[in-house]
Amino acid sequence: MREMTVKELRDALKGSLLSGSDNEIFYDVVRDSREAEAGKAFFAIKGVKNDGHDYLPQVLDSGCSVLVVSDPEKTKAALSGRDGVTAVLTEDTTKALQTLGTYYLESLSPEARIGVTGSVGKTSTRDFLYYVFSRKYRTARSIKNYNNEYGLPLSLLSFPGDTEAAIIEMGMEKKGSIGFLADLSHPQVGVITNVGISHIENFPEEGREGILNTKLEITQNFNDDSVLIVNWDDEMLHGLDLKERGIKGRLVKVGSTEDCDFTVKNIDDRGTSGMSFDIEHEGKTAHCDLPVPGAHNALNSGLAIAAGSLYGISMEEAIRGLSEAGLTEKRLAIKEKDGIIVIDDTYNAAPDSLKSAIRTLMNTPCPEGGRHIVITGDMYELGSEAASGHSSCGGFAYDMGVDVLLAIGELSKNTQQGWIEAAEKAGHKPEKMAEVPLVYIDKETGQAAEHFDTKEPVIEGITDHVHSGDRILVKASRGMALETIVNRIINS
Repeated sequence: MREMTVKELRDALKGSLLSGSDNEIFYDVVRDSREAEAGKAFFAIKGVKNDGHDYLPQVLDSGCSVLVVSDPEKTKAALSGRDGVTAVLTEDTTKALQTLGTYYLESLSPEARIGVTGSVGKTSTRDFLYYVFSRKYRTARSIKNYNNEYGLPLSLLSFPGDTEAAIIEMGMEKKGSIGFLADLSHPQVGVITNVGISHIENFPEEGREGILNTKLEITQNFNDDSVLIVNWDDEMLHGLDLKERGIKGRLVKVGSTEDCDFTVKNIDDRGTSGMSFDIEHEGKTAHCDLPVPGAHNALNSGLAIAAGSLYGISMEEAIRGLSEAGLTEKRLAIKEKDGIIVIDDTYNAAPDSLKSAIRTLMNTPCPEGGRHIVITGDMYELGSEAASGHSSCGGFAYDMGVDVLLAIGELSKNTQQGWIEAAEKAGHKPEKMAEVPLVYIDKETGQAAEHFDTKEPVIEGITDHVHSGDRILVKASRGMALETIVNRIINS
């Protein structure tokens, strides 16, 4: 963030000065009292469970001397006996944070403003966009998982003052989510990675069509020069007609078929060693070696290459940027210890992304005696699709030849059941070997599937059951916090 005076802050928010000076300067904005320190402005957000005003004494003790508040009484009480603190009073600190984020981005006037969303893969695509655009522009991207009504403004406020290209990630929870974020950031190029079933429980009547409509809210501030880039292989995006939906701008299609504007083909998935692919556009073909695992990332990279082309970045130059790519932590992160390789993909999960990660695991060769092991847990917010979504992943793991499947959590009972049904469909009869944990083994193939009600038994026993040569995928919804299992394997 560039330096900002309280006067500029107050003018942007139309707030009043409760104490202190308009001349005070700050260089960062936080809403978490634990991150407050000298030189930062603290926004006292009133949330569902916590009120930031209750933490003002701790904030002031940290040396933070710029506050944005909406409760004058609590603020005055916290300021009692303290000098040199500037407090700006607003009606609503959440709206104030959002307003300041929008104001700040507008003040930067970036040449490129790219919004990216999707049910899975949006953060990886955001990262790919960053590496592509960094070849030509001073580029900033959304930070961490800051992609909602609170996080997106903080991401915008983190952008350096010389930002020329802004890559903005947008997360969806319900109808209107993306539209709200689009109003805050006004992207003129939108990227949609796919339309899956994450958050489908919030669309009980519309189902995936409701999710698609919400993703398309990214276009609501589009003009005739705007561009929407989509994954044409996605069944919900394939056949999309912008004019039919009254959306301004033009469509750019990225996919594996010849009717795409950018065609991705010849994908070579080398498991944890990365992957490569060819991409064709207007009769020219370029080859990309990507140091990031996952065949699905070929299409995500293609989306980034397509976006770069709109701003004068050639495919070759974009590919040079992608050769330096790395993904945000806990997304297909490769960790090793004593001959064991762990794919840490514990940030989040949906059925499609879990299947993609299983493909990556199975494309990672094991030495003799090594096993492919999947440790997975519940995937949340799937609504009526929860049982079938988990079951399909269990069946996929069996069909792909996963040696050991460890399924954790209530919903993951369906994952094991899907494994059992896939074995039976193959003409085998998996045998129950234990009740707690519930263990089934297909003696014809040697594959096994275990179910645990909680992760604690897995944490306690995992180091006794994995050995050198094993290749392990760990993936579930963020709320399962399965990185504790990864840490146990790697740090024990």
